[in-house]
Amino acid sequence: MTNTVFDSGDSTLEEMIASVKHGYLLEGMDSGMEDPKHWGIQCIISRGYEIRDGALTGEVVAPVVMTGYVPDLLGAVSMASRDRRVDGNGACGKGYKEWVKVADGGPYLKTKARLG
Repeated sequence: MTNTVFDSGDSTLEEMIASVKHGYLLEGMDSGMEDPKHWGIQCIISRGYEIRDGALTGEVVAPVVMTGYVPDLLGAVSMASRDRRVDGNGACGKGYKEWVKVADGGPYLKTKARLG
């Protein structure tokens, strides 16, 4: 496991929300896993705020599972916010061994992903 943090972009969160016809603002990373052999990723996120026609609707879904093929997810990033945040209280490991400290965070990213 490694820590990956994206650099900030030029957009504000408000500009990013305004550019979405239908989607979700995802916040609150709970956990995740990756398949390094097949480039798959799965993230469990605490909540998603619905966006319709460039505005938050007030509808909240929780929890949210995001899955995808890493090259597709990264290739679909079209905006990144100016601000970013990194939290470093996590750990990654296999059962009872191989624990390493990890962090997550970065700017808001606009991309396309499968949600469930």
